Amino acid sequence: MGIFSRRTADRPEPMDEALTFLTVSDADRVRTLLHHAFGEHGLEVTTHADHAVDAEGRQFGFWNVAATCADVDRRDWPAVVRDHVRHLLESFDGEDPFEGADPDDQRRRTYVRLLPADTLPDLDGFPHRELAPGIIEALALDLPDSLSIYNHENARAAGGWELLHRAGLENLRALPTEQVELVDAHDGGAFHVLLGDSVHTASRALLLPELPAGVDDAAPSDLGWLMSVPHRHQLCWHVVRDATVVSVVNSMARFTALGYSDGVGQVSPHLYWWNGSAYVQLTRFDDEGTMSIHVDGDFADVLQRAMGD
Repeated sequence: MGIFSRRTADRPEPMDEALTFLTVSDADRVRTLLHHAFGEHGLEVTTHADHAVDAEGRQFGFWNVAATCADVDRRDWPAVVRDHVRHLLESFDGEDPFEGADPDDQRRRTYVRLLPADTLPDLDGFPHRELAPGIIEALALDLPDSLSIYNHENARAAGGWELLHRAGLENLRALPTEQVELVDAHDGGAFHVLLGDSVHTASRALLLPELPAGVDDAAPSDLGWLMSVPHRHQLCWHVVRDATVVSVVNSMARFTALGYSDGVGQVSPHLYWWNGSAYVQLTRFDDEGTMSIHVDGDFADVLQRAMGD
């Protein structure tokens, strides 16, 4: 059975992982209604589990409208969703978070954000670069009541990609370390998991091989490290040192895929290895959702060296 396969039909329908007060099918219906409602206003959005993103990088959360739907008759959902989207767009149209912003304050609120490569409808309209296959680095302005992705014009007005990227990394470094767990692999070895309520927790993968404060681990070896970012609130990593990497690869790959399928703000279900200059994707999923691990090339050499050590 594939790791993303649905539960059998004879069991009670599970609650949605992102919109937790709705069942999976009800939550999917609300998402569909929201997508159509945005379209009625001429707005093409990319729909995710708990939010939508438009071509300008604006993010629209689903939590409040889903909670309202949970308290009313299903026949009223289309009207509830249409009213919600209309009011939401009226409030967004009334303000531009980038317009008139103080440059210094803006940089203090800028973060480099890891996103799935397909999260934005028009990726070319936004400054970005690839961190790993399927994952991009973008720039986000984090205000108390909104989070917006910089487009090229916004970035140029605030000093450009390089300046904002440096500021965004420094702001990631300044975040508190909320929770770090050491997860044991099934057949020996372990990997670290950083968890937090911040929407920027997973983006701290950009700081590796720096480790969060309080994590007792030595500097990485020349064998590199494993990394995964299942969703925005979780970062996993393991420094490759010895033969336990074989067990860790298998356990970490499954942990990552399950975290991705259950998490809010999904980033990637894949496991990656840092080869000294770039991340290499180690996992694959077939059309049925079955996971496999591909070991070849440089990573195969690393495994041989680690097991020899």
